[in-house]
Amino acid sequence: MSLHLPASILSVGRSVFIKAFLLSAFVFPGLGQLYKQDQGKGILLILLANLLLGTTALVGVILFSQEYLAVYYPKPLTGDIIRAILASMATSPMFLIPGGLLLAVWTYGALDAGLRGGPPPPEA
Repeated sequence: MSLHLPASILSVGRSVFIKAFLLSAFVFPGLGQLYKQDQGKGILLILLANLLLGTTALVGVILFSQEYLAVYYPKPLTGDIIRAILASMATSPMFLIPGGLLLAVWTYGALDAGLRGGPPPPEA
């Protein structure tokens, strides 16, 4: 069984794709594209991921505070109360939709950085 790699991977070298994948997968989506000199896609992914991350965090804070005030307010926050609130937040579509979109953008950024394109090969 042989593995057929695209010509772009063979011409640029695997280390560029590995570094780009690691940047986009473990640091932030879009950084791998910037590393591979694909500025347009990299900036778009960074902006989109920031928007979704901020939306997810804001919705999470709002849902957490609403649940606490509506159900647990006079009681002080304990670990059990926090776990119960987080469990109810995890099933809310208001939290799942931006969180799921963020996960999709992050996954796309990592796979795109590791598998596609790259800088043009150096001219000899």
